Amino acid sequence: MSVFLILKLIHVLLFALWLGTDMGTYYSSKFVVDTKLTPAQRATAMNILLGCDLGPRVAMPLVTPTGLHMASLMGIANLSHGVLTGIWAISILWLVLVLGAHFSKNDQLKKKLKSIDFWIRPLLVLVIGVVAIYNLMHPTHLVAPFLNYKLLVLCGLILCGLGIRTQLSKFTPAFINLVTGNETPEVNAIMKRRMNNCLPYVYGIWVGTIACAALGLHLIG
Repeated sequence: MSVFLILKLIHVLLFALWLGTDMGTYYSSKFVVDTKLTPAQRATAMNILLGCDLGPRVAMPLVTPTGLHMASLMGIANLSHGVLTGIWAISILWLVLVLGAHFSKNDQLKKKLKSIDFWIRPLLVLVIGVVAIYNLMHPTHLVAPFLNYKLLVLCGLILCGLGIRTQLSKFTPAFINLVTGNETPEVNAIMKRRMNNCLPYVYGIWVGTIACAALGLHLIG
């Protein structure tokens, strides 16, 4: 099996992981805010939600290096070995950060890693967006336009993720009240409202990931 085919398989699996687990996250969220369930049952649903949410967090750092590496092998991206190595290094460091924030048992370290992960994302959107727009205007490095369109969609996906995390930052204190025995109608209302506020971003992620797949398959663009 060639390097290209291995990258292609990984890239396809990342799409399936991202979209599939994101739908699992969405489905689990319905039980988290279901007031007919006990706090313990809703806490279990939250654990399932967080487990499913790891899928998109793992897929996001890896879709770009696998995709650009394939494009380089296809000859539609003029990227040197040094540039490709740099892209892979940044992506793997981002992945390590995501995994550390998820699995760390140190609450203080977990909070710090999550904060770093949150604030590097606007920077990534800026860099990726500038690169994509520049290459659309001057197609010297990313020759095929669909590559730049995919990068711009990726920027949108990252921003949708930030939107969700912003809403959930206000959801978390209410959820803590729930599981510590301080459930009130106000707590439930906050949780429900914040979860509903996430829905436009969730739907945007679904549309975006499908659009990226369509661009990769040359169904659009």
